[in-house]
Amino acid sequence: MSQLSDVVFNITPTGYSALRSESGSLALSLKTVLTMVDGICPVAQYVPFLKAFDPLEEKFLILERMGYVKRAGTISAKAVSGFEQSVLQGDPLSRLPRIDAHNGESGFMPLI
Repeated sequence: MSQLSDVVFNITPTGYSALRSESGSLALSLKTVLTMVDGICPVAQYVPFLKAFDPLEEKFLILERMGYVKRAGTISAKAVSGFEQSVLQGDPLSRLPRIDAHNGESGFMPLI
């Protein structure tokens, strides 16, 4: 498991402004990842859907440094591990277990 796989990110007001900006100053790959951030899912849950943007965690770190996203909390290591195992086993995307801040079994811990 990687260091960010269990982290849930929120978009900041600066991030929303960047999404609405037509300046083109934000790289398309970063803008695409930013549009997916929902404040509910951990980074691990984006990985199977955004493979074209590998290394995905690097994109989240860049967006965080830019002030476009901030950490909202974490999902339990057990839930992330089970999700990652399902991905490795080749389970269809539609059958991957749900791991997010709204699922009690995910063990979401908000930052205080």
